[in-house]
Amino acid sequence: MQPVLDMSVVEELLSISDDGDPELLLDLIHMFLDDGPAKVAAVSEGLLTGDFEKAERAAHSLKGSSGNLGARLLQDTCESLQQSTRNHQLEESRRLAPQLRTRYADAEKALRQLLATYQG
Repeated sequence: MQPVLDMSVVEELLSISDDGDPELLLDLIHMFLDDGPAKVAAVSEGLLTGDFEKAERAAHSLKGSSGNLGARLLQDTCESLQQSTRNHQLEESRRLAPQLRTRYADAEKALRQLLATYQG
């Protein structure tokens, strides 16, 4: 089974700073945690109201932020949702929505653990 976070992405973010300062990583995690719940909610709201564009935009945005942090499973689900909403496939999109919530929760938990590691 694939891990929730691709640690090679995390290590790459840490290597960007010369002294191993995790500031960039921590900033990205905070942004993800601050914005993520609204993006997940926007996907659900878009599917409820038939606003495919809203759902697609939210899935696209979450796909990017999850990819930046190595949350590959979440990124893959967002990609699938982005495609299904773009193609107005309501049944498929609704099938993927619970998976999105689960994978977001898994990523959130892993990222909070990472935050605790680097914030001490």
